[in-house]
Amino acid sequence: MTSLIIILVSAIAIATLIGLNMWLGGWTASRIETVQEAAARLQQDFLSFNSAGGIVSAEGKAALVIDKDSDRIGLVLAQGDIFVSRIVDADSIAQIDAADGVLDIRFRDFTFPRAVFDLANPDAAIEWRNRLTGNPND
Repeated sequence: MTSLIIILVSAIAIATLIGLNMWLGGWTASRIETVQEAAARLQQDFLSFNSAGGIVSAEGKAALVIDKDSDRIGLVLAQGDIFVSRIVDADSIAQIDAADGVLDIRFRDFTFPRAVFDLANPDAAIEWRNRLTGNPND
């Protein structure tokens, strides 16, 4: 019985701390504002990465950046209060769809299965789909 009381009190205390943190504004979702910000994160994670431009999703939750020294494409995703970055190539993609300005990518990596980008522009979604699949002229 004592163990049950300890578990309940601990759960209530943790929930209270989380709620207090949110109420005080200490828990804000991460956001990508510019391509330069995404490029800086990629260069921090992949030292040889040099940006040659890219695109940020309409909601600021994802960015794709081209490496000017190679054909690599960097991906930065805002997840919760952190950023996740990857180098993406055609071999790492299991399926990719571009419809209505939304780029939906399913990866072969089980730790990072899917990314959805609302590019708010159907032509941009098709262009990036073609770049990611290695078919820039399709």
